Amino acid sequence: MMKKLIILLLFVGLPAFAFARKKAKHVADGQGEPGLQRVVLDAQQTFVFDSLYFEALSKMLQDDHREAFRLVSEALDVDSLSAPALFLRSKLYQMQNNPNSLRDAELAVRLDTANYWYGNTLGQLYLDRGRFDLAIPCYERLQRQNPTKSDPSYTLAELYLRTDSLNLCLQQLDRIEELDGVNPNLTLQKFYILKQQGKSQEAFEAYEKLIQRYPYDISYRIQLGDLQMKNGLVQQAKQTYDNAAKIDPDNAYLWISQSNYLSIIGNQAEADTLVRRALFNPNLDIDSKIKILTEYLKTILRKLDREKKTVREASDVDMDNLDVLFQTVAAMHPTSADVYKLHSSFLSAIDQDSSALVQMRFAIDLKPSEADSWSDALQLAAKIEDFDQAFELADAAKRIHPSLPAIYLVTAYIYARQERPDSVIATYEEALQNIEAKEVNLRSSIYGYLGDTYHEVGQKEKAYSCYDEALKFNDRNYTVLNNYAYFLCIEGGDLNKAENMAAKVVQQYPDEPTYLDTYAWIYYLQGNYMLAKFYQQRAMDKSGDHPTEELKQHYEAILKALEENP
Repeated sequence: MMKKLIILLLFVGLPAFAFARKKAKHVADGQGEPGLQRVVLDAQQTFVFDSLYFEALSKMLQDDHREAFRLVSEALDVDSLSAPALFLRSKLYQMQNNPNSLRDAELAVRLDTANYWYGNTLGQLYLDRGRFDLAIPCYERLQRQNPTKSDPSYTLAELYLRTDSLNLCLQQLDRIEELDGVNPNLTLQKFYILKQQGKSQEAFEAYEKLIQRYPYDISYRIQLGDLQMKNGLVQQAKQTYDNAAKIDPDNAYLWISQSNYLSIIGNQAEADTLVRRALFNPNLDIDSKIKILTEYLKTILRKLDREKKTVREASDVDMDNLDVLFQTVAAMHPTSADVYKLHSSFLSAIDQDSSALVQMRFAIDLKPSEADSWSDALQLAAKIEDFDQAFELADAAKRIHPSLPAIYLVTAYIYARQERPDSVIATYEEALQNIEAKEVNLRSSIYGYLGDTYHEVGQKEKAYSCYDEALKFNDRNYTVLNNYAYFLCIEGGDLNKAENMAAKVVQQYPDEPTYLDTYAWIYYLQGNYMLAKFYQQRAMDKSGDHPTEELKQHYEAILKALEENP
């Protein structure tokens, strides 16, 4: 972030700063808003202002933001309507997350409406605050003032899209095409907007325009064919693929799209032949093969999902051939761990977790430096309840990736399953010593788990201490807030503290029965039975036909306190 800001100041701000020296000597010359007339500085005032201002700029570039803020504020005491000084202070306010950054940026723009960077910064501040109603006119003005720049059009297109002004968004996309030329990202965006508006023909015409612009790049023809397939235009897709084949019949990505078409029309054998032809191509790099194989596997999974079938029930999914496919690709690229990782992911997706773990261990053997592979393997071992293998993996991973969260989370989970709370506590304590300090949300979660474990073994004070630590790292850890509040209320703790915590949880999750129950029970213990009934009734309603016994017992107690029948 700091590097980006320095570049902005060096290449954008400095011309404006030099301009400020000149403007400081006379009344505003009409570039700003009418009525904002600047005071004429004498020679001494100009010297003082310039000294303070440029020293502030120097301090900012040295990352001494506090001193830079002091100096630029003193400069503004000399000339309170200096647009560059206001802009600089706005930037410093931004670094402090101080809302005054908006005030200074707005005034800088009013003083110098022609400065593109002031206007763009103001627009970003509006965007950060979700004030689209102010951001849109800001960028519209920037667009009028800078007709050859496409940047405002990109922002306006996004703003119009986010405010459901689809026709205005399309106009901006057309404008960008006029300035920067046709490009696939814009075309795809136009395609989806036109489809959303029910203008299918215009949507596909937009893609045809892209193909006309790049007639020999068959990737766009393949994309068009895939979109046609996705929208049920199967025969049109076939024609698009055939046209692409005339240009490059040996394109492996085209084979994959054609295989999808063949699979849709029921010719699975020929579809599989095309996939194998692509994957067995010795001239195709492994990254491309991984992408192709990924798309092929997604097609299989989508088909299984559509037909509500498992692999065993689907007669056209030949797992033996798939295994051969993976083995062949792996043999062609013996140093690639990605083949085994993909195979593992697919096997896990079809609930063959034991086999998935075998493949993930092959990936680890090839590339032990990849922490994600260790995490996946640990989770698979825990899922299939092969706890011995999980402990073995955890010990091995710890030697290479001691800060890997999965080591401790999976180990603690297994100890919990084995009802070994002391080992669970020791594991979480070890995790807090090893997991990186920047992982604040994770540290909050671990303190929460540790607090729950201490509470289970009757060490309430340690549990509460852990909950306090968890909330220091993340005051929106709603699980901790709920558990902490509930334990306080059932153990004679501070009910006001419990109420404040539970209120935050219910505000975030107003339909969660467990959280509503906690809130209601706190009100019950405080003697506010009407509010207790309101929230407990909601908890009962949101739990459907099967409320827990605890919810029912609490509801009956509240009704009894109100002298009402259950």
